[in-house]
Amino acid sequence: MRRTLAAALAAAALALSGCVAIPDSGPVTAGQVDVGEQTSDLVFIAEPPRVGATQEEIVRGFLAAAISPDDDFAIAREYLVSGEAERWSPSARVLVRSGQPEVTLGGETAATAVVTAVSQLDAGGALSVVGSERMLEFRMLRVAGEWRIAQAPDGIVLSAFHFAQLFRPHALHWVTPDGTRAVPEVRWFERTATTLPGRMVDALLAGPATWLSPAVSTAGAPEARRVGEPLVEGTIATVTLDFAQVQQRGSASLQPLAAQLALSMRPLGVREVRVQVEALDGLAASSADAAPLDDGDVDQRPLVLDGTTLRPIGGGGTSIDDVGPALARLGASDYTVGALGGVATTGSTALWLAPGADPVAISADAALPATTDDSGWVILQERAAPQRLLAWRGGERSELQLPPGADRITAIELSRDGARLAITTVDGSASEVWVAAVIRDALGRPVSLGEPYALPRIDGVASDVTWTSPTQVAVLAASGDQSQVVVLAVGGESEQLPAPGEPVRAIVGGSEGTSSLRALGVDGSLLSLRGRVWSPVPSLGPITLIATQQ
Repeated sequence: MRRTLAAALAAAALALSGCVAIPDSGPVTAGQVDVGEQTSDLVFIAEPPRVGATQEEIVRGFLAAAISPDDDFAIAREYLVSGEAERWSPSARVLVRSGQPEVTLGGETAATAVVTAVSQLDAGGALSVVGSERMLEFRMLRVAGEWRIAQAPDGIVLSAFHFAQLFRPHALHWVTPDGTRAVPEVRWFERTATTLPGRMVDALLAGPATWLSPAVSTAGAPEARRVGEPLVEGTIATVTLDFAQVQQRGSASLQPLAAQLALSMRPLGVREVRVQVEALDGLAASSADAAPLDDGDVDQRPLVLDGTTLRPIGGGGTSIDDVGPALARLGASDYTVGALGGVATTGSTALWLAPGADPVAISADAALPATTDDSGWVILQERAAPQRLLAWRGGERSELQLPPGADRITAIELSRDGARLAITTVDGSASEVWVAAVIRDALGRPVSLGEPYALPRIDGVASDVTWTSPTQVAVLAASGDQSQVVVLAVGGESEQLPAPGEPVRAIVGGSEGTSSLRALGVDGSLLSLRGRVWSPVPSLGPITLIATQQ
């Protein structure tokens, strides 16, 4: 399998629709827009407290002032009494709301604001879907005849529109337990932050999100702290840490930590990270000396079964062992190939195909197409046991218990790093999309699934899911006789793609986003998205299947 060290992750586009993601509009809030120093981004200037403002106006003004993060939210702090202005921590969380807050007064000095939160950002920049009301409590105080807030909840509240303008996604990178593969996690940081490299270092030292942590490792010590801001000179960043890093992880941890930081900071133009320890001259390491991390790049050419030949479509030589005759003979409808072989599914039968060997039966009771990783582990669901998944390799089996309510699975697919499993389930006329950490033992055997991370619901009945990049999955769903494809970023935004215009029975992604996404029409045509239109690949006869490349 051809793999290269991928370039920087592209930020997900904001194109939200229906129930698939955060709303992209909201009521107008007070404030001005300054475009004098910006060419492509808006700068919002909030209104300071008005003389004689009521308690409700002060609460609403304080919440609205979150659109101006300059000088550490200086305008928002004007709504607070002096001691509270110093204590209040705007970075504790971000609630992304729909609609306007409902402010209620409860006596002379108490106020509450009810916010319909659609998502939440924690202090480390990790985004989670919320979809519930949150009550924020305030205590008011009159100072020199003017109402101010004496007690405010930490964090800020933003409309989805302002959130999209003020924050940008960046991927932090963890590694698989064997230390060979990068596993990205999307985090959000302020667009205008001049301390972005330092914020990324802090988030990486704090460790992965709870849902992902059982499947990944990190060289960062949980109690380590950076000393000062990272020094970025050209394409080289120097990060200084305190002694806790080597005290907890040892000096050998500096080089892999530098490699994690370099991959995470690559979108900032950083190509090398040097990590050093405060007051310990000579104790340092560079990412340039570390072994490269595999970040999941694959051959972008679609791999199709054309007659009895499994071949990539496009220029260049063939890099896939041709198991096409076996796939054609078996009548396979789905095939996922990794470094050691692939798993084919036909009807209810799942078989392992390795070059030069006879097919090996895995299960005659497969409920849906199976998936595999590069180490040869296959994961599938059997009809007789809807509450668990089966992990198989070379005849060895283990069971992975599913979370409650996840028995109506319609599709699964492993990420290319093998650390995450995308799952779609059906709930009436809508579908749930989940990503769960794949927990493995010391030998790499899948032994359980972590707590599932929920992605936004989508309209329609999902029938297929595929990874289109290390941080994105695409879901094929049908509403009536209309096929639709939705791209969901894990920890990010969502995009409703144009409808294919014809029935589609399968989708396959590459590793470079929607540009490498392909769809298989029920008539055997291969469709690709060009601009906003799905177009058939010319000069290609009906094909039987498109293969997923791991």
